[in-house]
Parts: sequence; structure tokens; C-alpha cells
Amino acid sequence: MSVRSWVAGRREEIIALLEGMIAIDSVTGNEGELARFCGSWLGEHGIEHHLVPCKDRENVISVVGEGDPTLIIAGHLDTVPPSAGDWAYGPFTPKVVEGKVYGLGASDLHASTVGAYFASLYLRECSLPGRFMTAFTIEEETTGDGSRLFLDWAEREGFLDFARTECVVCEPTDLDLVCLGNRGSSFVVLTVRGRGGHGSRPHRAKNPLPKLQEILRSLCELEERWARDYPDPEFGATTLTPTCVQAGDLESTNVIPEYARAVVDCRPTPVLYADGLALFREGVTECLERAREEGFEITWEELYAREGQKLSEEHPLARIVRGVLREDLGVDASFGVTPAGNDAVFYAAKGIPTINKVGPGHPACAHQVNEHVSIENLLLGVELYTWIGLRRFGLEPGRGGDPEAHKKAGRGQN
Repeated sequence: MSVRSWVAGRREEIIALLEGMIAIDSVTGNEGELARFCGSWLGEHGIEHHLVPCKDRENVISVVGEGDPTLIIAGHLDTVPPSAGDWAYGPFTPKVVEGKVYGLGASDLHASTVGAYFASLYLRECSLPGRFMTAFTIEEETTGDGSRLFLDWAEREGFLDFARTECVVCEPTDLDLVCLGNRGSSFVVLTVRGRGGHGSRPHRAKNPLPKLQEILRSLCELEERWARDYPDPEFGATTLTPTCVQAGDLESTNVIPEYARAVVDCRPTPVLYADGLALFREGVTECLERAREEGFEITWEELYAREGQKLSEEHPLARIVRGVLREDLGVDASFGVTPAGNDAVFYAAKGIPTINKVGPGHPACAHQVNEHVSIENLLLGVELYTWIGLRRFGLEPGRGGDPEAHKKAGRGQN
């Protein structure tokens, strides 16, 4: 029996698991119920699993096989809040319509979770010369603490030997992209404090808004300079994008505010994010120092600051994953990178070779009203993670996908 036939025979089970996940509100902060649901499913199917405490919730880890090397399929339990708008079926009301499964998280990221779990079910019977592990964690959509704290726990407990571990991060890519890296990220929160006053007497106040505008203009100029000085052939130019400005009150239109605040979404390229974002921080600091003036207090802080990550196209894991898509799934997949970040950076920071993202699901509808995944794409996701496991552990002697055949013909790869 081929892998495709095995997956086709479990079509209804696969769809049912996805529907069960969608029906649970797992917006960031509410991952607990979904973690327990996943643990129950894994237990019912005889798959070793661990609900690892993380903050006030749990990360869900599953394992098939023994020893090392270890291949981790990593992803997240949480979703973003439902987008405002007219949901045809409700964000937590899964619905199958015209070959698609609708609901919040269908593409980002429950389809990948389903794919990884059914791949585990298949590979459990294959006498793996190592471990096929899944790690679905909390708070990817915000802090990334789920993956960061899982890896700290795994190191502390001796659960992983990072030197003998590789990772594939799940994110929706329509299965035609093997993303190998991302820019760094830092959300810079700027605060300017002045002196408030009446709008008709600006000379008696220190209005923080013009000063904040000055700083934002300076950051725009810095963005242009960095684009000239540090162009990157893969990642393009560093971007510094203001996304939020707060000052004053619409109910007090004649009052000069005491302070003004802005958030700038910063995505530095490799030269700027190297050494803990050292050059990036130096540039931002210089902008703020030039803006200092008596009567104003200027401060800044960073949220979720992270270096970026990049895996070589020549790395064996990269070649395996693209080979699976092209040769086993028949998809014309290519390598690429992304400006946006995800949990891959935490694995890479531990020295683990990491595919930045690849998986079923449609990026264009993630975080959108009427999020969905096609059933065809969902089933291919199961095939994807199954074949990655087989290829990585050298258990595919031809094109057969019968677990019993792999037991007999398998050969290890270390």
C-alpha cells in the first residue's frame, strides 16, 4: 500500500480530527483545552506523548521511535483572535463545503498538526532508527515563549541532544515553498514625554507629537540608508514600519497631550540582526540621541526582539524536504525566505538545523474571515510529514508506503 493510499483510507478520520481542533477556542492564552484534546487523541492511538507545563498551560510533545537522531516537526497550538467580519459558519464551527474545511485555524495551524499526528501514526509502525517527534507549543502568535521554554526544558531535562536533532517548522505555505529563513524582528515602542497644555497656547507647552514625528522621519531616513548600505540578495531591505501611534484623546480635542507613543515594526536583515541585533540597535539609538532636546524625555523599549535564521539550500534536510515535495507529492516546490518571523529562530539558536516553514494550508486566508483549507491540501500535508520522516531515516527503498515493508527494508541514516 502506498503512502497516498494509506492516507486516502483515513480521509474521514483526518477531516474529523481537524474539525475537532477547529471547534476548540485556542486563541493565544486559551490553548489548554486544545492541548488536552491533542493529548487524548495521541493516547487513544497509542502514541507516546507529554503535556509539558508551560506558563499556566501545556506544550504537547509526541514521540515515536527511540534514541537519536531526532527529527522534530514543530508548530503551534494557538490561533490569532477571530477577524472581525461576517463569518459564513462561525470561527469555531467547522464546516466542510465544496472540498474545503472552514474555521479559525484551519490553515494556521491545525492542518499541519493533523498532518504531523497522522504521520506519527504511520511512522510508529516503521521501526525508526531514531525519533520522530512533534512539538506543538503555546504563544507562537505572540511571544514565542512556548517554543523557547520547551527547548530550555528539553535541554535541562536531557530530553534532546541538540547536536543530533533537526527540525521542520510547520506553517502554511501551500506546499509549493520550502522556506529556509526569515529576517530578524523587533517591535520598537517609542515614548516621548513633554508638557501638556491648552491647544490655544502651544508656546506654554512641550508638545510631544511633533517630536515623535521628527523621530519617525529620522527612522524613515535610517531605513533608506540601510537599504543602500546593507542590501541583501535574499531578504531584500530592512524595513522599519510604524504600525501604531497613540496620543491625546478625541474627547479632549483642545488639550496638548503629556506624551505620545508609537510602535515601529522592524525587520532587520542578517548584517543588522547579527550579534544580538547589535548594529540595528546602534542605529536606532543614534536616531533617538539626535532628537533629544530640553523639555522632552525620550525612551524606547523592544518587544519580542529576535535574530533571524537561515538554513543553507545545500543542507541535507533542505534537500530532503524539497525532494519529498517534488518527487513524492508531485509539487513544483522552490526554496525561499520570508520577512516575517516564527519559532524557527528558537530552534536555530540552539544549533538545530531548521526548515523555517513548510506545510499545508493557504497563507492568503490565514488570519482572515472564513479561513479554510482544501481537503486535498490537508491530505497532502499528511503525506508531506510522513515522507519527510521516511526520507530522513532512510526507510524508503522505493515508492512503497507500507509500514511493514519499511520495517523489513528500512535502513538507518545518522
